Amino acid sequence: MGVFSKIGRVITVLMPEGLVAKLHPDRPTYRGAMIDPKAYAVGRLVEVMRPPGGVPDVEEGREMLRDVGKKFDLRVPVSRIEDLEIEGADGPLKARLYADSSGANQPAMVYFHGGGFVQGDIESHHHTCAKLAKWSGYTIISVDYRLAPEHPFPAAPEDCVAAFLSIIERAEALGIDPANTGVGGDSAGGCLAAVVAQQLAAKGGAKAAFQVLIYPVVDGNLATPSVADMPGDAVLPTEVLDFFLSSYLGSWANKNDPRFSPIFGTGFVDLPEAYILTGGFDPLVDDGKAYADKLEAAGVAVTRKFYPGQIHGFISLSKVIPQGAEALHGIADWLKSRK
Repeated sequence: MGVFSKIGRVITVLMPEGLVAKLHPDRPTYRGAMIDPKAYAVGRLVEVMRPPGGVPDVEEGREMLRDVGKKFDLRVPVSRIEDLEIEGADGPLKARLYADSSGANQPAMVYFHGGGFVQGDIESHHHTCAKLAKWSGYTIISVDYRLAPEHPFPAAPEDCVAAFLSIIERAEALGIDPANTGVGGDSAGGCLAAVVAQQLAAKGGAKAAFQVLIYPVVDGNLATPSVADMPGDAVLPTEVLDFFLSSYLGSWANKNDPRFSPIFGTGFVDLPEAYILTGGFDPLVDDGKAYADKLEAAGVAVTRKFYPGQIHGFISLSKVIPQGAEALHGIADWLKSRK
């Protein structure tokens, strides 16, 4: 595709939602819903920006995700942003604290970024975490866990459990309430948040007070109908999903290990209340639904939020997809309601 066509798709992404809807009235449908106009525009842009072969080089992909956060996520001012060093499973990890409320003993969420276990860091999700802190009044602590393929499974879940416990140990110094600190994350980070909640419940001692799972991947077998239905998804095609999960799995053979696929965990009755967000045009939509079903079957309180026209990653595209900001406001409102 020529450079002018690419420019045209960039321009379309930046257009008002109503105009995009008029330009593309016959957008794709899935399970009775039509894709959101701005989500459709973003998907068309992603298609032409993806490198030949479909899967970006690891370092190139990491830089692209940081760039997306800088260009397409709304910015809000937060009164306190502090870089930290916390303990991981095999040494110190970078973390970043966001707070817009003063005082001691604040409610908090430890946040694990998305990026397929291969991409993402505290920079790629900087504006997302800042908005959550601003709009919820919670302290948000974003964790830079180790990434694959350099550090395959189980490095990431081990880091995330260790990071949560390290943060709880420093709760007084950080100004947070250890009894009201939960976990959250998007995509791969949603998987890790679910795993941390399970691991903490099984270990005894400090536990997550809640879990916020944003379009999580919870079954590494990638065997759901929505994955099968969307092999050529613009944002998360099957070839990219396979690349991410094979890079993360490394030499590990058991995809049903609950630390890799938390849908296969046990002890769900001991897990904390959950907020689970999914999008209808996301190959992972059935993952989030299945996990919510399993939690509810165990008697865990679950708040579900479903955006039938949305794509994977839309909360981090709030500058160009209005429902991204709406979704984050919804999470923030839920957090405020349980203070």
